[in-house]
Amino acid sequence: MIIMGMIYYPSCKFIAQFPQASKKIQDYLSERYDIKIAGCCKASLKSITTDDTIIYICNTCAAFFDESTPTQNIISVWELIFKDDTFRFPDYAHRRMTVQDCWRSYDNISQQDAVRNILSAMNVEVVELENNRTKTGFCGNSLYEPLPKNYDKLAPHRLVTNAGGFFIEHSQEEKDMLMQDYCKDIETEDVVCYCVACVKGITAGGKTGIHLADLVFSIG
Repeated sequence: MIIMGMIYYPSCKFIAQFPQASKKIQDYLSERYDIKIAGCCKASLKSITTDDTIIYICNTCAAFFDESTPTQNIISVWELIFKDDTFRFPDYAHRRMTVQDCWRSYDNISQQDAVRNILSAMNVEVVELENNRTKTGFCGNSLYEPLPKNYDKLAPHRLVTNAGGFFIEHSQEEKDMLMQDYCKDIETEDVVCYCVACVKGITAGGKTGIHLADLVFSIG
């Protein structure tokens, strides 16, 4: 099957942190849909047109596409995978896992639904946090340190206007305490995330942070 005009942006941070899962996703998209695999999103923003459909895995990349390009067609890789009726999901035999939503996509209902649909398809018993979906205020340590250069210009609505008191420098000790305090009320050991920073934050807080990609492609 070929889907014209679709481009997948694999996320520099995701590639660096989860190289095996990243390769499996890229291979899947190339082989199943003949989707073009791009490089760094920031280097491509000016070339994206209204005719392009963007597939993303990083929620920061998605914010850049939404605010700095003319395309209205921006889809998470999880939505595409769940809609593929040929995809063979692994079976986790009702293993209990908490799902962690990312603040950077707190209002992305379609992505949140796809994540939960995939977990259900893998026979994961999902445990919801009280502050889930639109109520989430978590993205690991990334919310307690300054924004990287130019992020405020590429997604000012998401990362500045709606950021409240986030992106203010904290000491490492303060960040460690914030993560530990956040995780102490999570009842399961395993916490599924769909964000690199969320995985790091959950792990720093003393729980086992698992990226959804590792589950989907049976890594680890």
